This record gives sequence, C-alpha cells and structure tokens, in this order.
Amino acid sequence: MKLDFCKYHGLGNDFLLMDDPDGGLLPLLSAAKIRLLCDRHIGIGADGILVRQRSEKADHCMILFNADGSRAEISGNGLRCFVLLLRDKGYDVSRELTIETGGGIQRAALMQDGTVETTMPLPQFREGGTPTPLKLEARGKTFHVLPISVGNPHGVIFGFERDITFAETYGPPLEKHQAFPEGANIEFVHVLSDRACKLVVWERGAGITQACGSGSTATAAAGAALGHFVFDAPIAVHQPGGTLEITVAKDFREIRQRGPATFVFEGHIVL
Repeated sequence: MKLDFCKYHGLGNDFLLMDDPDGGLLPLLSAAKIRLLCDRHIGIGADGILVRQRSEKADHCMILFNADGSRAEISGNGLRCFVLLLRDKGYDVSRELTIETGGGIQRAALMQDGTVETTMPLPQFREGGTPTPLKLEARGKTFHVLPISVGNPHGVIFGFERDITFAETYGPPLEKHQAFPEGANIEFVHVLSDRACKLVVWERGAGITQACGSGSTATAAAGAALGHFVFDAPIAVHQPGGTLEITVAKDFREIRQRGPATFVFEGHIVL
C-alpha cells in the first residue's frame, strides 16, 4: 500500500496528515500501522495522525489517532495543522471554517499573520460542574489533580515548575489512574501571573510532547475556574515547544486558542 502524507507541527507537536476524500483510508490504518508510521526510528515519526474526510455536519471532518494507535477526540495543535493542510490541498480557507472533531464541531480561521485561531470544546468539570481537585497518589507522591474535559480528558496539577523528567516519571501512573477510566492527559502547571504560566504535559497515548493544544486549553480553563487566571484576555501558556494564547470567555461561553502551525515535508511510504 502506498500512502501519501504531509507532515506538520504546532510548536513541535508533530502530525502526519492525510487527505481521504473518498473515505477509503481508515480501514487500512490499523493500530499496528499507525504505531509504525509514528515510530521515530523505523517509521516517519510523529505524535499522531490526522485524516481529513468529508463531513455532513461541517465543512470538513478531522479524525485523530494517537501515536500508540488509539483513537483520540481532539488536538488543539492538530486543528491548526489541519487548517494548513486544507490550504495546501487547495480547499477554501478564506473564511472561518467549521471542522467536525471527536470533541464536537469547532471553528477555525487562518489569520493574516499566518497563525491559526480556533475554538476549543467548552470545559466540563466533575462533581456537578464544580471544579474540585482530587487527591491522587503516584509513585509515593500525592498530587491535587483537577479533572476537566475539553473534548478529551485531562488532569491539571498546579504547583512548582516541573521539567520533562518529572512529567515522564509521574505522568504515566497518573494518566492510567483509576480516577480516569479512559485515561487522561496530565498537565503540570506553574503559574507566573494571572495571564501566564509554564506547562509540561504528559499526553495520553503519546507521552511527552513539545506542546499540547488541548492541554493548554484545559490548563487555562481550570486556572480561570480556580481564580489563577483572568477571563476574557489572552493567557500565555509557555511550553517546551513555544507559546500558545488561550482566551477563556467569562462563564465559559467560548474558549479560543491561537498559535502557529508549520509545514515540514510531504512524501509517501509503502506499507
């Protein structure tokens, strides 16, 4: 099987993107083949795979797979890369688009400065909608973890600045903690001000990534709910790969992310 692809990244969070206008590609993408394609030693290398298909509900449909072959709901960085794929494949991106995702229909626009702005799913908290951290243990340490969904599940931890090694140590057991039956992305957040923070993410199904769009969204929404961040103003989320701006509207009426996406290369591989 010959597979055509384009590679893009959003702040170092990289994806293989494929256009599937006839809808025949998905049956060929087994979990084993996805793991091979995303493997950085024997494959092409990526944090995940995005497939464009037609949608009956929106302008386009974006299907997302994690690097381990599992299906995922949504990726903020992936959404921005997806818009560049649409542009590069000749689709109309001169207006705001609607994109069907596993996390609902989102709106996206290519901005004049080359960045991409998209909406993200509105946050959902447990405990009847009240943002209540859980006390969870991992490798002998206790963490106060705020469960939140922004189209996919997250556990947000506010505290001291943490590095990638720390996230690699404590992220895996928290991702698979019984408190998260479907697994979760784990965010380690250090608040800098009411409009800025540092973030390291352990992503469900992918591990450490240079940046995480849904993780940035979950962090900003959780922080706003707990009083760490302001509403209705851009919050700078600094990550190893760069900075995303997340704006959380008061009463969580809307959440928007804005940041870059970059074309890397295109090619084909025979599986």
